[in-house]
Amino acid sequence: MQMRNYIIRWAMALLLLVGFSACQRELNFPVDSNPSADLVNDNLTVVAGVRGTVIDEMNRPVSGALVTCAGQTQSTDRYGNFTFRNVSISKANASVKVSKMGYFTHFRTFVSTSGRMHQVRIQLLPKSTSGTFDAATGGTVTLSNGAKLVMPANAVADASGNPYSGQVQVAMTWIDPSANNLSETVMGDLRGITTGGEERGLETYGMIGVEMTSPSGQALNVASGKKADLSFPIPATLSGTAPASIDLWYFNETKARWIQEGSATRSGNTYQAQVSHFSFWNCDAPFPLIDLCMTLQSATGNTPLNNVAVRIRRPNNSYGYGRTDSSGQLCGKVPKNEALTLLVLDQCGNTVYTQNIGPFNANTDLGVIAVTIPPVNTMTITGTMTNCSNNPVTNGAALIYTGGSYSYTVPVVNGTFSHTLIRCSSGTLNFSVLGIDYATLQQGVVYSGSGTTGIVNVGAIQACGTAATEFIELIVDGTPYNFVSPPDQVNLSDSISTPPFTATVTGIRTGGGGGTTNTTLSTFSFNHTGVVANNLPLNGASVYLSQTLSSQQIVTTNPTMNITAYGPPVTGFVEGNFNVIMNFGGTNRNVICTFKARR
Repeated sequence: MQMRNYIIRWAMALLLLVGFSACQRELNFPVDSNPSADLVNDNLTVVAGVRGTVIDEMNRPVSGALVTCAGQTQSTDRYGNFTFRNVSISKANASVKVSKMGYFTHFRTFVSTSGRMHQVRIQLLPKSTSGTFDAATGGTVTLSNGAKLVMPANAVADASGNPYSGQVQVAMTWIDPSANNLSETVMGDLRGITTGGEERGLETYGMIGVEMTSPSGQALNVASGKKADLSFPIPATLSGTAPASIDLWYFNETKARWIQEGSATRSGNTYQAQVSHFSFWNCDAPFPLIDLCMTLQSATGNTPLNNVAVRIRRPNNSYGYGRTDSSGQLCGKVPKNEALTLLVLDQCGNTVYTQNIGPFNANTDLGVIAVTIPPVNTMTITGTMTNCSNNPVTNGAALIYTGGSYSYTVPVVNGTFSHTLIRCSSGTLNFSVLGIDYATLQQGVVYSGSGTTGIVNVGAIQACGTAATEFIELIVDGTPYNFVSPPDQVNLSDSISTPPFTATVTGIRTGGGGGTTNTTLSTFSFNHTGVVANNLPLNGASVYLSQTLSSQQIVTTNPTMNITAYGPPVTGFVEGNFNVIMNFGGTNRNVICTFKARR
């Protein structure tokens, strides 16, 4: 997505809280004459929830990632979403852990409040072999951005601390402290615990993550009594303010905290540091914190700004960040005794509203802030929702998904829902709506729509899993396209005369001009033998999305389809999904497909 080139160096734990009482805290906050007031207790828990979206390096949704919170684990859905409801999490430092093959394990942390549904957005960092060396001789691994690891000879040990000999594979990544997406890639939330046990906010000048393994995948680390050298590149935009010496912090995965350990020294345009173990390491300048709360509403209609990105800018142009909850509420840690600027962002990271706030020397509640958004940046999606008995849903939500892998959980009130998106342009925006009934734990068929600005009414949505509706849903590089029957048509044709047995699913939409032209929207086939099993070979696929995308080929090697249901002929349905890379006119795109077709 397109974003302005903001300097983002500081990331604080602004939270997405659902209720106004979230501002009431029992913690004491930084007092210069009493450092012990900053001590925190991560063992104190509350019952709350967390909902989030996991995206990859291309801002595409990551399906099938394993997310762990409070001892529970679930997989992200096709939109990259996950939700934990009513779990016992740390009040001072709740966390979620995300794992996906090919990516570094990611942690996101936040302060939590009882009864609230907190929201996070996590961008995974790709993990591949950055370099190799022999443990006996040591070696150097350098990334294209200038980040560097130097290992001395005979300095590698296995997970038990025993000396290791042989080839060492290194996976390494650098997190740019000036990048626009820092709020999504940062490990934790950039609050750290000092050597004295105090909690501080962290202004980052760069992070490096390192993992070492043997060729067989055995976990390795720095041997006892040895140290490795790390070089952190300093971006040109930060060179003028980077101090000569800076505190060093590592991310402790057990505590889900940045922990102060050692320091780094500036040499030209890099920070040089020695470390005795590997994790994510961070060069940071700490600062004291207070607690700040606010509620953001649209000045037009007084509706809450749901899941909206917010930044808090410091006088030195570094930033903190957060996302509002479904009620537009936001609470978290901000710098003490500094004049600050509140910025509300659109989906592309552009500022659409600013307001000066602070300085604050104690915990503060700003109350309701009426935010005026330019009409060109807004689109409101409304509709009604019924349950399986066709009665209005009284305890449910509409899950709205848009391009760029953005999703919003919108509460249903007396069978109706409404959500205002803060857009980054007035062009056509595709979106999907899924109805969820919490009372019956039912959800319906995804509805697909599009719009520009103003109000888009999607009509009646049913939150019921028993509907006999055929559909093909495609998410192409994060943009949803959904083809539902009726009025569209989804066909399944079986070919069982000779092996290999195949089934072909085709979606047809009536449209074009006078509405009489049939246009093929999606066609794909897979092998089957009558006995359904997962991971069936996917023979081919093509996509014709009006004039947006035309035919293409699958790039993924040995693509497979997951068949989740295979009912009897005529009365039953075939349901399944697949995730492949396809070539569209020379451009590779990620395609997630979910379908239901009658046999």
